[in-house]
Amino acid sequence: MVIFAFLMAVMPLAVAAQDNLGILRGFVYGEDGKKPLNDAMVLIRETTTERTYQSEKTKKNGAYKIEKLLPGTYAVGIQFKGKDYNVDALVQIKPKKQMACFTLPKALDEKPGYLVRCESVKCFFITPVGWALVAGATAGITYGIIKVVEKEVSPTGI
Repeated sequence: MVIFAFLMAVMPLAVAAQDNLGILRGFVYGEDGKKPLNDAMVLIRETTTERTYQSEKTKKNGAYKIEKLLPGTYAVGIQFKGKDYNVDALVQIKPKKQMACFTLPKALDEKPGYLVRCESVKCFFITPVGWALVAGATAGITYGIIKVVEKEVSPTGI
């Protein structure tokens, strides 16, 4: 019972601490800005504490993700084919998810890579069509439940 009470007191604190953390995710593209890079790694360094984080190597779609980041400003680098590239932009991490896509320079020995505007995909259910679908489905289900539950009632109870 004491353990249960302790867990009930501590769990909200752990959840609140995680709510303050950020996630950086996005894609790494090649020199054309369109072709995703396979086997690239995104590294970020917090500018005040110098703490460094890194992603797993990207897959065929070029996707990366770095989780459990404290809010702050981060310098970004990319490792690809044994070379390091600095990105000419700082990334601001806030609680929840941030999205950033990076493109390597035209020639792999040239200037640093750069940050490309990367739109996060809007959740379907937040769009007007999504709202209409949810409202329609809710109305249909409610109507179905009422029809199933609805019975003819006689005043005598027979």
